[in-house]
Amino acid sequence: MTDLFEAEATTTTSLDLRRLQRSKRRAARRRFTLIATAVALVVFALGGSVALNFVQSLETTSTEVLDYEGAGQGNIQVIVEDGATGSDIASTLYDAGVVASTQAFLVAWGDNPDASSVKPGYYFMHKEMKAEYALEALLDPANRDVRSITIIEGKTLDYYTQQIANLTGATQDEVAAAMENTDALGLPEEADGNLEGWLFPSTYQFDPGVTPQEVLSRMIEQTITVLDKYDVAAEDRQTVLTVASMIEREAKLDEDRPLIASVIYNRLDIDMPLQLDSTVKYVTKSEGAFASSDELAVDSPYNTYDNTGLPPTPIAGPGEASIAAAVSPAETDYLYFVTVNLETGETKYAADYTEFLGYKQELLDWVAANSDSDDS
Repeated sequence: MTDLFEAEATTTTSLDLRRLQRSKRRAARRRFTLIATAVALVVFALGGSVALNFVQSLETTSTEVLDYEGAGQGNIQVIVEDGATGSDIASTLYDAGVVASTQAFLVAWGDNPDASSVKPGYYFMHKEMKAEYALEALLDPANRDVRSITIIEGKTLDYYTQQIANLTGATQDEVAAAMENTDALGLPEEADGNLEGWLFPSTYQFDPGVTPQEVLSRMIEQTITVLDKYDVAAEDRQTVLTVASMIEREAKLDEDRPLIASVIYNRLDIDMPLQLDSTVKYVTKSEGAFASSDELAVDSPYNTYDNTGLPPTPIAGPGEASIAAAVSPAETDYLYFVTVNLETGETKYAADYTEFLGYKQELLDWVAANSDSDDS
C-alpha cells in the first residue's frame, strides 16, 4: 500500500511540476510579448518624435527668411525708378547686393507704415544691409543723391540761364539753345514762344545727369500748376503773368502786392500809361531803384512811360504771391503808389496827383538822407 501511494504521489508531483513549468513558460512568453510591445511602442514614439523634429526642422529651414544682421559695409548707388513697387525695389536691392533676400525686404516693407513714402531717385547705400536698415535708408532724404537749384522771384532769363548751366554742367550757350526749342519744352501757345515769366521761381531737386531741357520743362509745368490753382484760363495766362511780373519787381512786401495790382488795373481801365521804372529797366538792364532820364527816353515797347497798355511779355519770373495778387487785386481807386522807404519797403498809395506828389517828395527826402540806398 505504501509503495502504491508513493508511486501515485510521485506521478502526481511530476504532473504538477510539468504544469508549473508550462505555466512559467507561458508567463515568460507573455512578459516577453509585453516587453517587446512596450519596446516597440517606445521605439515608435521616439522614432515619431525624431521624424516630427526632422520635419519641423525642414519646415523651419524652408520658411526661414535670409537677412543680414548689420548696417552693411562699403558703398553703392542704387536707383529707385519712378512708379517702382515694393517688390521692384526689393529686386533692385537684392541684385545690387544690398539685402540678402527679396523676402527680407518685403517683410520690412510690410512692417513699416511709411514704406510707400520712398521716392524715386538715386540713393547712397551700403552692401549687406539688414533689410530693415535698408528701408530706413531709403526713407532718409539725406541718402538721396540729388541736384538742387533755387530760383528766386523777380529774375530774368539771363539769371535762369546761368543757374541752369551751373546745375547741369552745360554751357550757357547750350542752355540758351534748349530755351529756343519751346515746343520740346512744352511751352503753351499763349506764351508766343517767349519763356520770360513762364519759369516758376522755386527750389527744385533733380537726379544726377539732368539736362537743361528737363529743368526748363519742370519749371514750365510748375507755372501751369500754379496758374491752374488760381483757375486762370489759358487765354488769360499771359496777361496774368505779365501783371504779376511787374508786381514782383515793384513790391517789397506781400501786403502791397494786391494794392499795386489794383493800381495797374485801374490805369489799364482808363488807358493811362503804367509809368513803371521796372519795365524800362528790363530793357536797359541797369542797377538801382530809379530809371534815369536817359532810360525814360528809351524807344521800346517796354517803356511804359511812353506806351499805354501792358508790355509785350512778362519782365521777370513772378512768385505765387504776385500771381495771386494779379488774379485777385484789391478793390481801390488808387492810381499812384510810391515806396517812400527803400529799406523797409513802406509804400503809400494815392488816388489823385497832388497826394502822389506829396509821397514822391517824401521818397526824395528819404533818398537824400540815405544816399547809398539807391543802389538796392
